[in-house]
Order: sequence, then C-alpha cells, then structure tokens
Amino acid sequence: MLKGYGAYSQAYQKTAVTTSDQGKLIVMLYDGAVKFLSLAVEKINRNDSYGAHTNLVKGKSIIAELLASLNLEKGGDIAANLQRLYAYMFNELIEANLNKDSSRIVEVVKLLKELRIGWKSIPAAQKGKSPNATATAAEGNTRKINLRG
Repeated sequence: MLKGYGAYSQAYQKTAVTTSDQGKLIVMLYDGAVKFLSLAVEKINRNDSYGAHTNLVKGKSIIAELLASLNLEKGGDIAANLQRLYAYMFNELIEANLNKDSSRIVEVVKLLKELRIGWKSIPAAQKGKSPNATATAAEGNTRKINLRG
C-alpha cells in the first residue's frame, strides 16, 4: 500500500459519511455490517475465534446503531417492524458469537442484504413524489430516521 494512502482513504470515507443523505447512510451501514459479518463467517470456518469475535462485534455494533437510530414515534409500523428485526439480528449474533455458529450469521447477512435492496430502491421509486414519502432525517436530529410507507 502506498504510504499516506490510508489517511486519504479515511478522510474520503469521513467526507462521504458527513455529506450523504440519510438513505445512503443506512445503505452504507448495511454494507459495513455485511462486510464484517461475512468476514466473521470466514474466520469461523478457519477456526479463528478471535477474528470471528472481532468481526461479529463490529457487525453487532452497526446493527445496534441502526436500532438506536429508529424514530418509533414518526416511523409507525415500519419502524416498529425494523426494531423487532434488528433486535432479532442482534440476538442471533450474540448466539452466533457464543457458539461460533456461522449459520446464524449467514441468516443475518441474508436479512441485511434484503433490507439493503429495499433501501436502495427507495430513491428510484420516489422520483417525482414529495420528499415526505421517502426516508428522511428527523428535524434537528441526524440520528433519527423518519420512515413513512
């Protein structure tokens, strides 16, 4: 790797995160979770318990962030369903980490990929419609997600 490249890469990623809209940030979180959880499966298959644990913790942290960012008040049934789904995934990853069970991780990755497809399709489906119909950040709080179906 070129010397100094890592610093530029980190700066680019930070800029990408701070300038992205809410939907893109969620897709980026899904991408990160899928990446870390896929690495965890590889580490389990190689009997690398430490590597599996490290990547599971990272994936679990992303799901915890997704869970914490839900706005149940404004999101209605969709937010409530996502809350249950994220809680299920979080618990599955705890069990997977305790038992080094890659099948549980694979199931969570499948769910994350399906959710990612859904979030990716929102902007295309909402062209020409009001911004209120898409997933948007709640006023004054970038951690909340306003989901309207």
